[in-house]
Amino acid sequence: MPAQATILKLIPQVEKVLNLSSNDADLKAIPRSALTLFVRQALEELRQGALKGELTQIPANSKILSRVKEIAAEANRVSLREIINATGIVLHTNLGRAPLAQTAIESMVDAAKGYCALEYDLQQASRRDRHKSVEDLLVELTGAPAATIVNNNAAALFLLALVLAGGRSAVISRGELVEIGGSFRLSEIIKAAGVQLKEVGSTNRTLIKDYRSAIEEDPEEIGLVLKVHCSNFRLIGYVAQTPVNELSSLAKDKGLPLAVDLGSGSLIDLSARGLEGEETVSSIVSQGADVVCFSGDKLLGAAQGGLIVGREDIIKKIKTHPLARTMRPDKTTLAATEATLKLYRTPKEALKLIPILRMLNLTDQELRQLALKLKATIGRIKGLKTSIVRVNSQAGGGAAPERPLSSWAVSVESDNGVISALVHLLRLEPVSVVARVVSDRLLFDVRTIFPSQFKLLKLSLARAWSKLSSEIKI
Repeated sequence: MPAQATILKLIPQVEKVLNLSSNDADLKAIPRSALTLFVRQALEELRQGALKGELTQIPANSKILSRVKEIAAEANRVSLREIINATGIVLHTNLGRAPLAQTAIESMVDAAKGYCALEYDLQQASRRDRHKSVEDLLVELTGAPAATIVNNNAAALFLLALVLAGGRSAVISRGELVEIGGSFRLSEIIKAAGVQLKEVGSTNRTLIKDYRSAIEEDPEEIGLVLKVHCSNFRLIGYVAQTPVNELSSLAKDKGLPLAVDLGSGSLIDLSARGLEGEETVSSIVSQGADVVCFSGDKLLGAAQGGLIVGREDIIKKIKTHPLARTMRPDKTTLAATEATLKLYRTPKEALKLIPILRMLNLTDQELRQLALKLKATIGRIKGLKTSIVRVNSQAGGGAAPERPLSSWAVSVESDNGVISALVHLLRLEPVSVVARVVSDRLLFDVRTIFPSQFKLLKLSLARAWSKLSSEIKI
C-alpha cells in the first residue's frame, strides 16, 4: 500500500484537471472561475481522504472529472428545495415552518410574476396602504379595533415595545423571559428597543400583586405591562400565572397599556386537537389586551409575518413610526397572508385547506391508514425491514410543547447497523428526506408527509439504500 506522503504527491494539480476538463463539453461550458473552485473542492476531498488513511489510490482522471461534475451540479441546485418532512414536527422551524395552502401559493405566484395593485387603489386610481386588505381581515377575524403587519413577530414585539415604552420600563413576569429560536432572547429584543425590563414574581409563580407593587413603586418609570407566551417550554407543579383579564384591569386602573406576545397565535380553538392551553387571538383580545402580536407562519399557517392587533391609537402609532417602514412585508407575503386569512372565514374549510391545520386535525385512524399506505408504497427493499409503529408527533413552533400528539410511522430497520448512515444519505438526495432515528430505527412519521410525496420518498429511500449497499457491499 503506498505511503500517505506518496498518495498526497500523486494528487493532480488544479491546472492539470482544468486542462483535462477542456475536453468535456459539460465542464467546458462552466465559467473558468467557477470551475476552478469546483476542481479545488474535488482535489481537497482527495487530500482529506489521504490524510485520514481512507484513500489508498488516486482515482482515474475520468472519476475525478465526474466528481467535479457532481460538485458543479450541487452548486447549481437551489438551496431552498423541496424536503420531505418525516419528523412529525408540524411547525419545524429549520424546515420553513408552515407549508402554505394552495390558494396562498397561487396568490404569491400571481403577485410575483408581474405587476400587482400593491399600493394602488384601482377604484380611485390613487395610492393606497399596502397593508389594508390584511388589516381588514385581521379586524374581522379577531374582533380587534385595528391591525397591521410587519415582517416577523420579533419585529412586531420590538416595534410595539419601542412605541409604547421607549425610554421607560416594561413590567414582565420572570417566568416569561423566554429565549426564542436562534438564541434570540426576548430580554435582548426589548432592551434593543430602549426599554428596560422590570421583572416581577418568581420563575414559577407571579401574582397580580407582584405587578401592582412594581407599578406603584415607581409609576413614572413604567410604560407598559407585558405578557409573553411561554414558547417551547411549560412550568408545571407549584406554579401560578396572572391571567390576561386581571392584568387588563390593573393596567387600565394604572393608565398603562397591556401588550400580549402570543407567539404562535391561532384563530381557531385547537384544544380538541391536542393543543390545550393555546388561547386564540380573539380570546386574548376579548379579555382586554390593548395590543396582541403573533406569528404568521406558525399556527396561523400563512407566510412569515408579525401580525399586530389592538387599539386604534396604538396601531396608528406603530404604523406611523419611522422604523415601521424597515419592517414592512413584501407583496408575496401580503398575498399569501391575505389568501390564508380569507380561508378562516369558514373554519371548517380552513381545517381542510390549510396544511398545518389539516395535519393537526388528522384522526388516529386516518394516520394509521396513511402509515399502511406508505409502507405499501415503499414495498420490499432487500436488506431492510419495514413495519408500522405508534409514535409521538409535535405541533412545534413553540405551541403546546408538553403535549405530544399520538401518531403512526413507518419504521425502517436493518440488521447491518447502518441506519445512521442511511439517514445521512437520505438528507443528500435530490428530494431530501429528513426523519428521526430511535433505537437504530428510521421513523417516517406520516403526520407531516404529504401523500403526494410517498412515491418521492420511496425513490429517495431506494437510491440512498442502493448507494449505501454498494459502498458496504451488503
